[in-house]
Amino acid sequence: MLVVFGVAMVFAALVAIGRSMPSGGYDGLRMGDESMVPSSPRGAALWYELCGAERVHRGDVVVLSTGRPAGAVGVGGRVVAVGGDRLSYQVGDRTLMLNGNPLAEPYLPPGSRPSVAAFDVQVPEGRVLALGDNRAVAYDHDFPDGRPGTFNTADIRGRVVPKPNWLLVAAGAIALGALLTLVGGGLGLSALIARRRRHPAPAQPAYTTLGPEGAPADDR
Repeated sequence: MLVVFGVAMVFAALVAIGRSMPSGGYDGLRMGDESMVPSSPRGAALWYELCGAERVHRGDVVVLSTGRPAGAVGVGGRVVAVGGDRLSYQVGDRTLMLNGNPLAEPYLPPGSRPSVAAFDVQVPEGRVLALGDNRAVAYDHDFPDGRPGTFNTADIRGRVVPKPNWLLVAAGAIALGALLTLVGGGLGLSALIARRRRHPAPAQPAYTTLGPEGAPADDR
């Protein structure tokens, strides 16, 4: 019974992983500055889904290839506009304006301004515009020439996601299922050996070759 239950648990966990795991898998990094406060303070451990621009939407926090050193990645900010969008801000406005409409940004620090400078940017196709949530701290790299910069979608390496606790649960289920299978198999084998010791197989009768008249062949 334990073997059946263990195998079923492992199978169910593998099916869950197969259905829920993104095609690229997950990776992790630590936040290196204060640009994403309050959602991700400096030193916070972040999980991100490995994916391209096709799975990134407005509001996602993206991880970018930094190119320094080769293969290095870093948090690029929160995507607020994509190719074809127009994003603007005038000093005194309460929000950024996306395609002429106020942009709700509940992730900003309470009481903070949506921008430190006025700007008006048309995002080219094939690029996205991302800003740090903590706009006052993120100003240096988000506004290199007085306005937000955009980056190529080819630089996107993934998007930040909640910690995939379900994956840890599934891994634990696989480990427990494997343990139950081994224990159940061991108990079954032990029971079989004990049964054979209690009920040994009957001795096989000795057979004698008979001659033509029914007498033992060696008596002829």
